[in-house]
Amino acid sequence: MRAVERKAARLLARINGNVDAWYDGRIDYDAFTARQRATWDAIEAAGPEVRARVLRAIRSQLPSPARAA
Repeated sequence: MRAVERKAARLLARINGNVDAWYDGRIDYDAFTARQRATWDAIEAAGPEVRARVLRAIRSQLPSPARAA
């Protein structure tokens, strides 16, 4: 696995872990928001290829009509 793929996978795991923590009640809204902002800042800083891979992975999880957009 290339470095870009590994980085995108780690950042996607951070997003998913943060969402899980929110739904499980382990963090409050302020913590959730701060973590998401920090993760998206890291995604942007990682460059366009990493960002594109993360967005593709997120879009692939959406219902069919959203994938086409």
